[in-house]
Amino acid sequence: MTGSAGPDAAQVEAVAHTVLLLGRLLLQNGADTGRVMSAVERVATAFGCEGHVLVTYESLLVTLVAGAHVRTRIGHRVPAMNVGLAAIEAVGRVVDDAARGVLGLDGVRRALEAVERRPPEYNHWLVAAALGLTAASLSRLFGGDWPAFAASWLAGFAGTWLRQALGRRGANPVAVAFAGSCFGGVIGGAAVRLGVSTTPSLCLIAPGMIIVPGVPFINGCLDMMRNLVTLGLSRLSFAALVTVTIGMGLFAATLVTGAAIPVEEPARVIPVAEDAVFSALAAAGYALLFDVRARIAWACVLCGVVSHTTRTIGVHLGVDLVAGTLIGALAAGFLAQGFAWHFRAPAVAFAFPGVVAMVPGSYAFRAVVGALAIERGAATPALAQATLALGIDVLLMVAAIAVGVAAPAVLGGRSRMG
Repeated sequence: MTGSAGPDAAQVEAVAHTVLLLGRLLLQNGADTGRVMSAVERVATAFGCEGHVLVTYESLLVTLVAGAHVRTRIGHRVPAMNVGLAAIEAVGRVVDDAARGVLGLDGVRRALEAVERRPPEYNHWLVAAALGLTAASLSRLFGGDWPAFAASWLAGFAGTWLRQALGRRGANPVAVAFAGSCFGGVIGGAAVRLGVSTTPSLCLIAPGMIIVPGVPFINGCLDMMRNLVTLGLSRLSFAALVTVTIGMGLFAATLVTGAAIPVEEPARVIPVAEDAVFSALAAAGYALLFDVRARIAWACVLCGVVSHTTRTIGVHLGVDLVAGTLIGALAAGFLAQGFAWHFRAPAVAFAFPGVVAMVPGSYAFRAVVGALAIERGAATPALAQATLALGIDVLLMVAAIAVGVAAPAVLGGRSRMG
């Protein structure tokens, strides 16, 4: 196709439409900006064009240059909340085939259209049940008792089912987060009112933690580290808005049920063996939510066990929680790079399910609850100090996760370039 004269105007136009579809699929499914830019440029080069990419939060702009022909195209609006790692893996294989010359332009376009039409790997009822188990496992990881485990599973399942139903109807993602957290919080709050648990706050908090947009948080931090400031700030702002909305949904649930979420609560550390079991269950739920293929889901679970259990071991040894989070994220990041090389799949497919359980949703929700209490006139020096400390902890732990995931990727990239 490229020939000695290079592609003509019609061929450049066809390449532009194809790479726009490619970039949109990656962004829709939660790929980081670096992967999107690299994939678009590789496919453009494979078909004789010089590609220049501008990724914004809601669109994709591509300029292709081939001799005297220049084409600039803007992609469609990109949804913000979807995560589909099976789709990212499939698109990566298409990019590799195009770069090796295995697929022509028509073949690339047909393969991408097939990825766009493919159904999810898992039934939505199975995903809802798995996310309920993830919420229940998170309650145990934070020191919850067995009644809190059961209440968190029910609340997490119900909240996920509602979010899925609203998502299929095209509801606003912020409204979906509020509705899901409020619905799950009401169920958890009802369990609190029944007095079935000795750790009542986790009946409310754990179901909300599974809604926290960990992937946008991490991708936003990665963008900032790569000096993609505008896009990074957009992703972080959206993720922060959703997290605050979840906190407000839980706060609304406390008003409905009369249950309370304390701003100050002592940290509980569970035994390492128990932490490993429930870290595995939590990571398995995220693997299903992120649509990870069954053949590599076990690797995601292993990353989750290694990251969270490493942090717990560090806390048992007296390591600060933020430092422990960084160490755990580094462990998951390096392990994900190894799995990516072995399975020839993107490292993100393993790293994200492995570290999302460490995203400090509980701290963020309690900070929101504290801020709302201050706004309602309940301000005291102790409450203000606790709320500020929680906010700082959230920022530091999110940054630690992002650095831990990014550092192995950067080192691996440099090694491959060498």
